[in-house]
Amino acid sequence: MLKRFAAFTLVVSGLGGTAFAGDVPATADECFKTSITLAKEAEGKKLSDDKLAKIEDLLTKIETHCEAKQFAEASAVGKDVKALISGQ
Repeated sequence: MLKRFAAFTLVVSGLGGTAFAGDVPATADECFKTSITLAKEAEGKKLSDDKLAKIEDLLTKIETHCEAKQFAEASAVGKDVKALISGQ
């Protein structure tokens, strides 16, 4: 599932990745890059299906915020994804 999301986001944005490191993205491109990075990070972890489903939903929210240029909101959701990935 996450691979499809990452591939879709990569195609839509045409970009590689960086991470939400507490910074609010300044552009839609940066915003999409962060969602891709989070998707890849989640893929690399051995997470339960429930967590992966929740992360996928949150990544979809990030994408929606990126498209709407709501970068602060995308960053906030990104922090929630990071917390799920790290098990907090």
